[in-house]
Amino acid sequence: MTRLEERIRIGIVGLGWVGQEVARAALEDPRVTLVGIADADPNKADRDLGELIGEGRLGIPVERDVEAMLARARPEVAVVTTTSDVEALGPTLEACVAVGAHVVTTCENLADADMATSQLEPGFDERVRDAGVVVLATGVNPGFAMDRLPVMLAQATRNIRRIRVTRVVDAASRRAQLQSKVGVGMTPHAFTEAIKSGEIGHAGLSASLRLIAKGLGIQLEKTSEAFSPVLAASPTTSVLGTVPSGRVRGIYQIARGYRNGREVITLELTMALDEEHPRDTIDIVGEPPLHFEGELPGDDCTVATVLSAISVVVTMPPGLRTVLDVPLEQPEEPAPMYDSTPPRHRDTTQLPLRLDGAESQRRAKRAARRRPTLAATDEVVTALPVPAEGDAVASSVLPASRTTVPKGSASGGEAASKKKAASKKKAAAKKGAAAEASVAEGAEGAASDGDASAADVKAPTKGASKKTTSKKKSASKKKSASKKKSASKKKSASKKSASKKRASKKKSASKKKPASKKKSASKKSASKKKSASKKKTPAKKSSPAPAASSPAKKKPRKRTPKKSAKRGPASADVPTPPSGDAPS
Repeated sequence: MTRLEERIRIGIVGLGWVGQEVARAALEDPRVTLVGIADADPNKADRDLGELIGEGRLGIPVERDVEAMLARARPEVAVVTTTSDVEALGPTLEACVAVGAHVVTTCENLADADMATSQLEPGFDERVRDAGVVVLATGVNPGFAMDRLPVMLAQATRNIRRIRVTRVVDAASRRAQLQSKVGVGMTPHAFTEAIKSGEIGHAGLSASLRLIAKGLGIQLEKTSEAFSPVLAASPTTSVLGTVPSGRVRGIYQIARGYRNGREVITLELTMALDEEHPRDTIDIVGEPPLHFEGELPGDDCTVATVLSAISVVVTMPPGLRTVLDVPLEQPEEPAPMYDSTPPRHRDTTQLPLRLDGAESQRRAKRAARRRPTLAATDEVVTALPVPAEGDAVASSVLPASRTTVPKGSASGGEAASKKKAASKKKAAAKKGAAAEASVAEGAEGAASDGDASAADVKAPTKGASKKTTSKKKSASKKKSASKKKSASKKKSASKKSASKKRASKKKSASKKKPASKKKSASKKSASKKKSASKKKTPAKKSSPAPAASSPAKKKPRKRTPKKSAKRGPASADVPTPPSGDAPS
Protein backbone atom coordinates (compact mmCIF):
# COMPACT_ATOMS: atom_id res chain seq x y z
CA MET A 1 0.00 0.00 0.00
CA THR A 2 1.33 3.43 -0.88
CA ARG A 3 1.09 6.54 1.21
CA LEU A 4 -1.87 8.83 0.74
CA GLU A 5 -1.46 11.86 -1.48
CA GLU A 6 -3.18 14.25 0.93
CA ARG A 7 -3.32 14.52 4.70
CA ILE A 8 -4.44 11.41 6.55
CA ARG A 9 -7.97 11.73 7.91
CA ILE A 10 -8.14 10.61 11.54
CA GLY A 11 -10.82 10.16 14.16
CA ILE A 12 -10.22 9.94 17.92
CA VAL A 13 -12.14 7.58 20.18
CA GLY A 14 -11.83 8.48 23.88
CA LEU A 15 -11.12 11.96 25.23
CA GLY A 16 -9.18 11.15 28.37
CA TRP A 17 -5.88 12.89 29.04
CA VAL A 18 -4.05 11.07 26.23
CA GLY A 19 -6.96 11.54 23.81
CA GLN A 20 -7.12 15.27 24.46
CA GLU A 21 -3.35 15.69 24.02
CA VAL A 22 -3.43 13.73 20.76
CA ALA A 23 -6.32 15.93 19.52
CA ARG A 24 -4.43 19.11 20.44
CA ALA A 25 -1.30 17.92 18.67
CA ALA A 26 -3.25 16.71 15.61
CA LEU A 27 -4.59 20.22 15.02
CA GLU A 28 -1.00 21.41 14.42
CA ASP A 29 0.43 18.32 12.70
CA PRO A 30 0.73 18.76 8.90
CA ARG A 31 0.47 15.00 8.36
CA VAL A 32 -3.09 14.55 9.60
CA THR A 33 -6.54 16.12 9.51
CA LEU A 34 -8.89 15.61 12.46
CA VAL A 35 -12.35 14.77 11.13
CA GLY A 36 -14.23 13.21 14.09
CA ILE A 37 -14.30 12.74 17.87
CA ALA A 38 -16.26 10.20 19.93
CA ASP A 39 -16.64 9.77 23.70
CA ALA A 40 -19.46 8.18 25.68
CA ASP A 41 -18.93 10.40 28.75
CA PRO A 42 -22.04 12.59 29.11
CA ASN A 43 -19.91 15.47 30.41
CA LYS A 44 -18.03 15.56 27.11
CA ALA A 45 -20.56 14.41 24.54
CA ASP A 46 -22.37 16.96 22.36
CA ARG A 47 -19.79 19.64 23.13
CA ASP A 48 -17.27 21.32 20.84
CA LEU A 49 -13.79 19.84 20.97
CA GLY A 50 -12.18 23.28 21.32
CA GLU A 51 -14.06 23.93 24.56
CA LEU A 52 -12.68 20.73 26.11
CA ILE A 53 -9.04 21.27 25.16
CA GLY A 54 -8.98 25.04 25.64
CA GLU A 55 -8.61 26.04 21.99
CA GLY A 56 -11.94 27.90 21.53
CA ARG A 57 -14.72 26.68 19.24
CA LEU A 58 -13.34 24.56 16.41
CA GLY A 59 -16.59 23.33 14.88
CA ILE A 60 -15.75 19.66 15.67
CA PRO A 61 -18.48 18.18 17.89
CA VAL A 62 -17.86 15.30 20.29
CA GLU A 63 -20.26 12.43 19.42
CA ARG A 64 -21.59 9.82 21.85
CA ASP A 65 -21.79 6.89 19.46
CA VAL A 66 -18.53 5.55 18.06
CA GLU A 67 -20.17 3.75 15.13
CA ALA A 68 -22.12 6.89 14.14
CA MET A 69 -18.95 8.97 14.15
CA LEU A 70 -17.09 6.37 12.06
CA ALA A 71 -19.93 6.15 9.54
CA ARG A 72 -20.20 9.91 9.17
CA ALA A 73 -16.55 11.02 9.22
CA ARG A 74 -15.07 7.94 7.46
CA PRO A 75 -11.59 8.36 8.99
CA GLU A 76 -8.70 6.47 7.45
CA VAL A 77 -7.11 5.92 10.89
CA ALA A 78 -8.93 5.65 14.21
CA VAL A 79 -6.92 6.56 17.33
CA VAL A 80 -8.38 4.62 20.27
CA THR A 81 -7.33 5.79 23.78
CA THR A 82 -10.07 4.34 25.99
CA THR A 83 -8.85 1.40 28.09
CA SER A 84 -5.96 -0.99 28.83
CA ASP A 85 -8.29 -4.01 28.91
CA VAL A 86 -8.16 -5.94 25.62
CA GLU A 87 -11.49 -7.66 26.15
CA ALA A 88 -13.28 -4.34 26.84
CA LEU A 89 -11.63 -2.85 23.77
CA GLY A 90 -12.86 -5.62 21.44
CA PRO A 91 -16.19 -4.05 20.30
CA THR A 92 -14.55 -0.72 19.41
CA LEU A 93 -11.91 -2.53 17.36
CA GLU A 94 -14.58 -4.50 15.50
CA ALA A 95 -16.46 -1.28 14.65
CA CYS A 96 -13.32 0.36 13.25
CA VAL A 97 -12.43 -2.68 11.14
CA ALA A 98 -15.98 -2.87 9.79
CA VAL A 99 -15.69 0.60 8.20
CA GLY A 100 -12.20 -0.10 6.87
CA ALA A 101 -10.29 2.17 9.27
CA HIS A 102 -6.79 1.42 10.50
CA VAL A 103 -6.42 1.42 14.30
CA VAL A 104 -3.64 2.93 16.43
CA THR A 105 -4.31 2.33 20.11
CA THR A 106 -2.57 2.98 23.43
CA CYS A 107 -3.95 -0.22 25.00
CA GLU A 108 -0.91 -1.60 26.86
CA ASN A 109 -2.11 -5.20 26.99
CA LEU A 110 -2.53 -5.29 23.21
CA ALA A 111 1.20 -4.63 22.71
CA ASP A 112 1.85 -8.38 22.54
CA ALA A 113 -0.51 -9.39 19.74
CA ASP A 114 0.03 -13.13 20.23
CA MET A 115 -1.14 -13.02 23.85
CA ALA A 116 -3.95 -10.52 23.10
CA THR A 117 -5.55 -12.71 20.43
CA SER A 118 -6.94 -15.06 23.06
CA GLN A 119 -8.85 -12.14 24.64
CA LEU A 120 -10.48 -11.06 21.37
CA GLU A 121 -13.30 -12.65 19.43
CA PRO A 122 -12.20 -15.70 17.44
CA GLY A 123 -11.09 -14.92 13.91
CA PHE A 124 -10.33 -11.25 14.67
CA ASP A 125 -6.98 -11.30 12.88
CA GLU A 126 -8.57 -12.85 9.76
CA ARG A 127 -11.24 -10.18 9.68
CA VAL A 128 -8.56 -7.50 9.97
CA ARG A 129 -6.63 -8.98 7.05
CA ASP A 130 -9.75 -9.32 4.93
CA ALA A 131 -10.58 -5.65 5.53
CA GLY A 132 -7.05 -4.66 4.44
CA VAL A 133 -6.33 -2.66 7.60
CA VAL A 134 -3.75 -2.66 10.38
CA VAL A 135 -4.37 -2.79 14.14
CA LEU A 136 -1.36 -1.58 16.15
CA ALA A 137 -0.78 -0.86 19.84
CA THR A 138 1.99 1.67 20.58
CA GLY A 139 3.17 4.19 23.12
CA VAL A 140 6.32 4.94 25.06
CA ASN A 141 5.92 2.05 27.55
CA PRO A 142 5.08 -0.43 26.26
CA GLY A 143 5.90 0.38 22.66
CA PHE A 144 9.34 1.96 22.83
CA ALA A 145 11.36 2.53 26.03
CA MET A 146 11.41 -1.01 27.44
CA ASP A 147 10.97 -3.15 24.30
CA ARG A 148 11.52 -1.62 20.89
CA LEU A 149 14.56 0.48 21.88
CA PRO A 150 16.40 -2.47 23.54
CA VAL A 151 15.79 -4.60 20.45
CA MET A 152 17.19 -1.87 18.21
CA LEU A 153 20.29 -1.49 20.41
CA ALA A 154 20.83 -5.26 20.39
CA GLN A 155 21.52 -5.03 16.65
CA ALA A 156 24.87 -3.39 17.49
CA THR A 157 26.23 -6.38 19.43
CA ARG A 158 26.31 -10.19 19.20
CA ASN A 159 26.43 -13.29 21.37
CA ILE A 160 23.91 -11.70 23.74
CA ARG A 161 23.81 -13.39 27.13
CA ARG A 162 21.63 -11.03 29.15
CA ILE A 163 19.52 -7.85 28.88
CA ARG A 164 18.53 -5.60 31.77
CA VAL A 165 16.24 -2.58 31.32
CA THR A 166 15.49 -0.12 34.13
CA ARG A 167 12.99 2.74 34.00
CA VAL A 168 12.53 5.24 36.85
CA VAL A 169 9.64 7.73 36.60
CA ASP A 170 8.89 10.66 38.90
CA ALA A 171 5.12 10.29 39.29
CA ALA A 172 4.84 13.80 40.78
CA SER A 173 5.27 15.23 37.29
CA ARG A 174 2.67 12.94 35.71
CA ARG A 175 -1.09 13.14 35.38
CA ALA A 176 -3.54 12.15 38.11
CA GLN A 177 -4.65 8.99 36.29
CA LEU A 178 -1.14 7.56 36.42
CA GLN A 179 -0.68 8.43 40.10
CA SER A 180 -3.90 6.62 40.89
CA LYS A 181 -2.80 3.59 38.82
CA VAL A 182 0.39 3.18 40.88
CA GLY A 183 -1.48 3.37 44.22
CA VAL A 184 -0.40 6.81 45.47
CA GLY A 185 -1.88 7.47 48.95
CA MET A 186 -2.91 3.88 49.70
CA THR A 187 -1.97 1.93 52.80
CA PRO A 188 0.33 -1.07 52.28
CA HIS A 189 -2.55 -3.50 52.93
CA ALA A 190 -4.88 -1.76 50.48
CA PHE A 191 -2.09 -1.78 47.93
CA THR A 192 -1.69 -5.56 48.22
CA GLU A 193 -5.41 -6.17 47.79
CA ALA A 194 -5.57 -3.86 44.76
CA ILE A 195 -2.67 -5.72 43.13
CA LYS A 196 -4.44 -9.05 43.60
CA SER A 197 -7.62 -7.74 42.00
CA GLY A 198 -5.70 -6.07 39.13
CA GLU A 199 -6.98 -2.60 39.98
CA ILE A 200 -3.53 -1.02 40.10
CA GLY A 201 -0.14 -1.73 38.62
CA HIS A 202 1.47 -0.89 35.32
CA ALA A 203 -0.11 -2.91 32.54
CA GLY A 204 2.17 -4.01 29.74
CA LEU A 205 5.46 -4.85 31.48
CA SER A 206 5.10 -8.55 30.77
CA ALA A 207 4.12 -7.67 27.19
CA SER A 208 7.41 -5.75 26.82
CA LEU A 209 9.27 -8.78 28.16
CA ARG A 210 7.79 -11.04 25.49
CA LEU A 211 8.41 -8.44 22.77
CA ILE A 212 12.14 -8.36 23.60
CA ALA A 213 12.31 -12.15 23.52
CA LYS A 214 10.53 -12.21 20.16
CA GLY A 215 12.73 -9.47 18.72
CA LEU A 216 15.92 -11.32 19.72
CA GLY A 217 14.66 -14.76 18.76
CA ILE A 218 14.88 -16.07 22.34
CA GLN A 219 12.52 -18.89 23.35
CA LEU A 220 11.61 -18.25 27.00
CA GLU A 221 10.84 -21.19 29.25
CA LYS A 222 8.96 -19.16 31.87
CA THR A 223 8.27 -15.58 32.98
CA SER A 224 7.52 -14.00 36.33
CA GLU A 225 6.27 -10.62 37.52
CA ALA A 226 6.34 -9.10 41.01
CA PHE A 227 4.96 -5.91 42.60
CA SER A 228 5.91 -4.06 45.78
CA PRO A 229 4.88 -0.67 47.20
CA VAL A 230 7.27 2.27 47.56
CA LEU A 231 6.45 3.90 50.91
CA ALA A 232 6.87 7.58 51.82
CA ALA A 233 9.53 8.20 54.46
CA SER A 234 8.11 11.68 55.12
CA PRO A 235 4.85 13.43 54.26
CA THR A 236 4.54 14.59 50.67
CA THR A 237 1.89 16.01 48.37
CA SER A 238 0.39 14.99 45.04
CA VAL A 239 -2.49 15.97 42.77
CA LEU A 240 -4.56 13.41 44.67
CA GLY A 241 -3.86 15.05 48.04
CA THR A 242 -1.38 14.78 50.89
CA VAL A 243 0.47 11.50 51.31
CA PRO A 244 1.48 10.95 54.96
CA SER A 245 4.61 9.05 55.91
CA GLY A 246 4.21 5.27 55.78
CA ARG A 247 1.69 5.48 52.94
CA VAL A 248 2.31 4.39 49.35
CA ARG A 249 3.98 6.96 47.12
CA GLY A 250 4.50 4.59 44.18
CA ILE A 251 5.19 1.12 42.86
CA TYR A 252 8.20 -1.04 42.09
CA GLN A 253 7.54 -3.67 39.46
CA ILE A 254 9.89 -6.30 38.03
CA ALA A 255 9.46 -8.86 35.24
CA ARG A 256 11.87 -11.72 34.50
CA GLY A 257 12.32 -14.10 31.59
CA TYR A 258 14.19 -17.41 31.87
CA ARG A 259 15.92 -19.69 29.39
CA ASN A 260 17.75 -22.92 30.28
CA GLY A 261 17.06 -22.22 33.92
CA ARG A 262 18.86 -18.88 33.80
CA GLU A 263 17.48 -15.33 33.93
CA VAL A 264 18.24 -13.70 30.57
CA ILE A 265 15.82 -10.71 30.46
CA THR A 266 15.08 -8.41 33.40
CA LEU A 267 12.76 -5.40 33.31
CA GLU A 268 12.55 -3.08 36.35
CA LEU A 269 10.03 -0.26 36.60
CA THR A 270 9.76 2.30 39.43
CA MET A 271 7.00 4.92 39.32
CA ALA A 272 6.77 6.94 42.52
CA LEU A 273 6.49 10.47 43.85
CA ASP A 274 9.64 12.53 44.35
CA GLU A 275 12.06 10.22 42.56
CA GLU A 276 15.32 12.16 42.38
CA HIS A 277 16.87 10.64 39.26
CA PRO A 278 14.29 9.77 36.58
CA ARG A 279 16.08 7.73 33.90
CA ASP A 280 15.94 4.96 31.35
CA THR A 281 18.85 2.51 31.43
CA ILE A 282 19.59 -0.40 29.09
CA ASP A 283 22.46 -2.84 29.68
CA ILE A 284 23.18 -5.61 27.18
CA VAL A 285 25.81 -8.22 28.04
CA GLY A 286 27.26 -9.22 24.68
CA GLU A 287 30.25 -8.68 22.43
CA PRO A 288 30.73 -5.79 22.86
CA PRO A 289 28.70 -4.96 25.99
CA LEU A 290 26.38 -1.98 25.53
CA HIS A 291 25.09 0.61 27.97
CA PHE A 292 22.47 3.28 27.30
CA GLU A 293 21.12 5.90 29.68
CA GLY A 294 18.67 8.72 29.05
CA GLU A 295 15.22 9.98 29.97
CA LEU A 296 12.01 9.58 27.98
CA PRO A 297 9.12 11.69 29.38
CA GLY A 298 6.20 9.31 29.28
CA ASP A 299 3.17 11.49 28.47
CA ASP A 300 4.74 13.65 25.78
CA CYS A 301 6.55 10.71 24.19
CA THR A 302 3.31 8.73 24.08
CA VAL A 303 1.60 11.46 22.05
CA ALA A 304 4.55 11.65 19.67
CA THR A 305 4.69 7.88 19.11
CA VAL A 306 0.96 7.77 18.37
CA LEU A 307 1.12 10.50 15.75
CA SER A 308 4.22 8.96 14.18
CA ALA A 309 2.53 5.57 13.97
CA ILE A 310 -0.42 7.08 12.06
CA SER A 311 1.77 7.90 9.08
CA VAL A 312 3.19 4.36 8.83
CA VAL A 313 0.24 2.05 9.51
CA VAL A 314 -1.24 3.06 6.16
CA THR A 315 1.81 1.50 4.45
CA MET A 316 2.14 -1.72 6.50
CA PRO A 317 0.79 -5.14 5.49
CA PRO A 318 -2.71 -5.68 6.96
CA GLY A 319 -3.24 -7.62 10.16
CA LEU A 320 -2.81 -7.41 13.91
CA ARG A 321 0.72 -5.99 14.26
CA THR A 322 3.25 -5.08 16.97
CA VAL A 323 5.83 -2.32 17.22
CA LEU A 324 8.46 -4.80 16.04
CA ASP A 325 6.74 -4.80 12.64
CA VAL A 326 6.80 -1.01 12.40
CA PRO A 327 9.50 0.50 10.17
CA LEU A 328 11.27 3.65 11.25
CA GLU A 329 8.45 6.03 11.99
CA GLN A 330 8.18 9.31 10.11
CA PRO A 331 8.79 12.14 12.60
CA GLU A 332 6.76 15.29 12.46
CA GLU A 333 8.07 18.00 10.18
CA PRO A 334 8.72 21.45 11.66
CA ALA A 335 5.63 23.60 11.54
CA PRO A 336 5.99 26.36 8.91
CA MET A 337 4.78 29.01 11.37
CA TYR A 338 7.85 28.51 13.59
CA ASP A 339 10.52 30.47 11.75
CA SER A 340 13.05 29.92 14.54
CA THR A 341 13.07 26.15 13.98
CA PRO A 342 15.76 25.29 11.40
CA PRO A 343 14.57 22.98 8.62
CA ARG A 344 15.99 19.47 8.45
CA HIS A 345 18.59 18.80 5.79
CA ARG A 346 17.27 16.70 2.93
CA ASP A 347 19.00 14.76 0.19
CA THR A 348 16.59 16.07 -2.43
CA THR A 349 16.00 19.67 -3.47
CA GLN A 350 12.63 21.04 -2.44
CA LEU A 351 11.09 23.24 -5.09
CA PRO A 352 8.83 26.10 -3.96
CA LEU A 353 5.14 25.46 -4.45
CA ARG A 354 2.30 27.93 -4.59
CA LEU A 355 0.31 26.04 -1.97
CA ASP A 356 0.04 27.39 1.56
CA GLY A 357 2.33 26.36 4.40
CA ALA A 358 1.81 22.82 5.64
CA GLU A 359 -0.07 21.69 2.54
CA SER A 360 2.85 22.58 0.29
CA GLN A 361 5.27 20.64 2.50
CA ARG A 362 2.93 17.67 2.51
CA ARG A 363 2.64 17.52 -1.26
CA ALA A 364 6.38 18.00 -1.78
CA LYS A 365 7.05 15.11 0.56
CA ARG A 366 4.57 12.88 -1.26
CA ALA A 367 6.13 13.73 -4.62
CA ALA A 368 9.59 12.85 -3.30
CA ARG A 369 8.34 9.45 -2.15
CA ARG A 370 6.83 8.71 -5.57
CA ARG A 371 10.17 9.32 -7.23
CA PRO A 372 11.39 6.03 -8.79
CA THR A 373 14.30 4.30 -7.08
CA LEU A 374 17.22 2.49 -8.68
CA ALA A 375 17.74 -1.23 -8.42
CA ALA A 376 20.70 -2.54 -6.46
CA THR A 377 22.60 -3.38 -9.65
CA ASP A 378 21.98 -0.07 -11.42
CA GLU A 379 24.87 2.32 -11.78
CA VAL A 380 24.48 6.06 -12.11
CA VAL A 381 26.98 7.52 -14.59
CA THR A 382 27.12 11.22 -15.26
CA ALA A 383 28.16 11.72 -18.91
CA LEU A 384 29.92 14.97 -19.73
CA PRO A 385 29.25 16.54 -23.16
CA VAL A 386 32.07 15.81 -25.66
CA PRO A 387 32.55 18.45 -28.41
CA ALA A 388 32.19 17.14 -31.95
CA GLU A 389 35.13 17.21 -34.34
CA GLY A 390 35.64 20.68 -35.78
CA ASP A 391 33.76 22.41 -32.96
CA ALA A 392 35.37 25.53 -31.52
CA VAL A 393 37.19 25.04 -28.24
CA ALA A 394 36.57 27.46 -25.42
CA SER A 395 39.08 30.26 -25.43
CA SER A 396 39.67 29.86 -21.68
CA VAL A 397 41.47 26.55 -22.21
CA LEU A 398 43.89 27.82 -24.91
CA PRO A 399 47.49 28.75 -24.02
CA ALA A 400 48.25 32.43 -23.72
CA SER A 401 50.60 32.44 -26.76
CA ARG A 402 48.07 30.88 -29.10
CA THR A 403 45.92 33.24 -31.18
CA THR A 404 42.93 32.75 -33.40
CA VAL A 405 43.04 33.64 -37.13
CA PRO A 406 40.07 35.58 -38.50
CA LYS A 407 38.34 34.47 -41.65
CA GLY A 408 39.85 35.72 -44.97
CA SER A 409 43.39 36.03 -43.59
CA ALA A 410 46.42 33.74 -44.10
CA SER A 411 46.24 30.26 -42.74
CA GLY A 412 47.46 29.45 -39.25
CA GLY A 413 50.58 27.61 -40.60
CA GLU A 414 51.75 30.56 -42.74
CA ALA A 415 51.32 32.99 -39.86
CA ALA A 416 53.32 30.73 -37.58
CA SER A 417 56.17 30.39 -40.14
CA LYS A 418 56.36 34.17 -40.57
CA LYS A 419 56.57 34.65 -36.79
CA LYS A 420 59.34 32.05 -36.52
CA ALA A 421 61.39 33.79 -39.27
CA ALA A 422 61.01 37.16 -37.53
CA SER A 423 62.07 35.68 -34.19
CA LYS A 424 65.13 34.07 -35.82
CA LYS A 425 66.18 37.41 -37.31
CA LYS A 426 65.91 39.10 -33.93
CA ALA A 427 67.96 36.37 -32.26
CA ALA A 428 70.68 36.63 -34.94
CA ALA A 429 70.83 40.40 -34.49
CA LYS A 430 71.21 39.98 -30.73
CA LYS A 431 74.00 37.41 -31.18
CA GLY A 432 75.89 39.72 -33.58
CA ALA A 433 75.66 42.58 -31.11
CA ALA A 434 76.94 40.33 -28.33
CA ALA A 435 79.88 39.17 -30.52
CA GLU A 436 80.83 42.76 -31.37
CA ALA A 437 80.70 43.69 -27.71
CA SER A 438 82.94 40.78 -26.78
CA VAL A 439 85.44 41.72 -29.53
CA ALA A 440 85.55 45.27 -28.25
CA GLU A 441 86.16 44.08 -24.70
CA GLY A 442 88.98 41.83 -25.94
CA ALA A 443 90.60 44.72 -27.81
CA GLU A 444 90.49 46.91 -24.72
CA GLY A 445 92.07 44.18 -22.62
CA ALA A 446 94.85 43.67 -25.16
CA ALA A 447 95.60 47.38 -25.34
CA SER A 448 95.86 47.63 -21.57
CA ASP A 449 98.16 44.60 -21.32
CA GLY A 450 100.55 45.57 -24.11
CA ASP A 451 101.63 41.89 -24.47
CA ALA A 452 99.06 40.57 -26.89
CA SER A 453 99.66 40.90 -30.60
CA ALA A 454 97.39 42.70 -33.07
CA ALA A 455 96.29 39.36 -34.53
CA ASP A 456 94.66 38.43 -31.26
CA VAL A 457 92.05 41.24 -31.47
CA LYS A 458 90.82 40.52 -35.00
CA ALA A 459 87.09 39.90 -35.46
CA PRO A 460 86.55 36.24 -34.48
CA THR A 461 84.05 33.87 -35.96
CA LYS A 462 81.01 32.57 -34.06
CA GLY A 463 82.90 29.55 -32.78
CA ALA A 464 85.82 31.69 -31.71
CA SER A 465 83.53 34.06 -29.81
CA LYS A 466 82.06 31.11 -27.91
CA LYS A 467 85.55 29.92 -26.98
CA THR A 468 86.55 33.35 -25.72
CA THR A 469 83.45 33.62 -23.56
CA SER A 470 84.12 30.17 -22.09
CA LYS A 471 87.75 31.17 -21.39
CA LYS A 472 86.55 34.34 -19.68
CA LYS A 473 84.18 32.33 -17.48
CA SER A 474 86.96 29.91 -16.47
CA ALA A 475 89.30 32.83 -15.78
CA SER A 476 86.70 34.52 -13.59
CA LYS A 477 86.16 31.26 -11.67
CA LYS A 478 89.93 30.96 -11.13
CA LYS A 479 90.08 34.56 -9.92
CA SER A 480 87.33 33.97 -7.37
CA ALA A 481 89.08 30.80 -6.17
CA SER A 482 92.42 32.62 -5.80
CA LYS A 483 90.73 35.44 -3.91
CA LYS A 484 89.13 32.98 -1.48
CA LYS A 485 92.47 31.23 -0.95
CA SER A 486 94.35 34.45 -0.32
CA ALA A 487 91.67 35.65 2.10
CA SER A 488 91.80 32.38 4.04
CA LYS A 489 95.62 32.52 4.17
CA LYS A 490 95.50 36.11 5.41
CA LYS A 491 93.13 35.14 8.20
CA SER A 492 95.27 32.21 9.25
CA ALA A 493 98.41 34.38 9.14
CA SER A 494 96.79 37.06 11.30
CA LYS A 495 95.68 34.43 13.85
CA LYS A 496 99.20 32.97 13.95
CA SER A 497 100.81 36.38 14.42
CA ALA A 498 98.42 37.20 17.28
CA SER A 499 99.22 33.95 19.04
CA LYS A 500 102.95 34.55 18.50
CA LYS A 501 102.73 38.01 20.05
CA ARG A 502 101.06 36.58 23.17
CA ALA A 503 103.70 33.93 23.40
CA SER A 504 106.51 36.50 23.01
CA LYS A 505 105.20 38.56 25.92
CA LYS A 506 105.20 35.54 28.24
CA LYS A 507 108.46 33.95 27.07
CA SER A 508 111.25 36.22 25.94
CA ALA A 509 113.56 33.29 25.27
CA SER A 510 111.38 31.99 22.41
CA LYS A 511 111.75 35.06 20.13
CA LYS A 512 114.02 33.28 17.70
CA LYS A 513 111.56 30.50 16.99
CA PRO A 514 109.00 32.61 15.06
CA ALA A 515 111.77 33.91 12.82
CA SER A 516 112.85 30.43 12.01
CA LYS A 517 109.29 29.52 11.37
CA LYS A 518 108.93 32.45 8.99
CA LYS A 519 111.99 31.39 7.09
CA SER A 520 110.76 27.82 6.78
CA ALA A 521 107.31 29.07 5.70
CA SER A 522 108.88 31.30 3.04
CA LYS A 523 110.99 28.39 1.84
CA LYS A 524 107.92 26.17 1.65
CA SER A 525 105.92 28.78 -0.32
CA ALA A 526 108.85 29.20 -2.73
CA SER A 527 109.04 25.47 -3.24
CA LYS A 528 105.29 25.36 -3.82
CA LYS A 529 105.60 28.09 -6.48
CA LYS A 530 108.34 26.21 -8.29
CA SER A 531 106.36 22.95 -8.25
CA ALA A 532 103.23 24.70 -9.49
CA SER A 533 105.13 26.37 -12.35
CA LYS A 534 106.66 23.04 -13.28
CA LYS A 535 103.23 21.39 -13.35
CA LYS A 536 101.76 24.09 -15.59
CA THR A 537 104.47 24.33 -18.21
CA PRO A 538 104.00 20.80 -19.67
CA ALA A 539 100.21 21.31 -19.93
CA LYS A 540 100.67 24.35 -22.18
CA LYS A 541 103.33 22.94 -24.52
CA SER A 542 100.90 22.15 -27.33
CA SER A 543 99.59 25.70 -27.57
CA PRO A 544 101.68 28.21 -29.51
CA ALA A 545 103.25 30.88 -27.37
CA PRO A 546 105.04 34.12 -28.20
CA ALA A 547 108.80 34.21 -27.73
CA ALA A 548 108.72 37.06 -25.23
CA SER A 549 107.16 35.14 -22.30
CA SER A 550 106.14 31.62 -21.20
CA PRO A 551 102.46 30.55 -21.31
CA ALA A 552 102.34 30.02 -17.55
CA LYS A 553 103.10 33.70 -16.90
CA LYS A 554 101.01 35.20 -19.73
CA LYS A 555 97.55 34.65 -18.22
CA PRO A 556 98.30 36.07 -14.78
CA ARG A 557 99.84 39.19 -16.45
CA LYS A 558 96.63 39.76 -18.44
CA ARG A 559 94.50 39.58 -15.31
CA THR A 560 96.57 41.61 -12.96
CA PRO A 561 96.14 44.97 -14.76
CA LYS A 562 92.34 44.61 -14.64
CA LYS A 563 92.51 43.77 -10.95
CA SER A 564 94.85 46.66 -10.21
CA ALA A 565 92.82 49.09 -12.28
CA LYS A 566 89.73 48.33 -10.23
CA ARG A 567 91.04 47.58 -6.78
CA GLY A 568 94.43 49.36 -6.75
CA PRO A 569 97.97 47.92 -6.75
CA ALA A 570 98.49 44.56 -5.10
CA SER A 571 100.43 44.42 -1.86
CA ALA A 572 104.01 43.19 -2.18
CA ASP A 573 104.00 41.53 1.26
CA VAL A 574 101.50 38.79 0.39
CA PRO A 575 102.46 36.74 -2.67
CA THR A 576 99.57 36.03 -5.09
CA PRO A 577 99.24 32.24 -5.65
CA PRO A 578 99.06 31.08 -9.27
CA SER A 579 95.57 30.35 -10.59
CA GLY A 580 94.45 26.75 -10.53
CA ASP A 581 96.36 25.79 -7.35
CA ALA A 582 94.57 23.58 -4.88
CA PRO A 583 94.04 25.06 -1.39
CA SER A 584 96.90 24.23 0.97
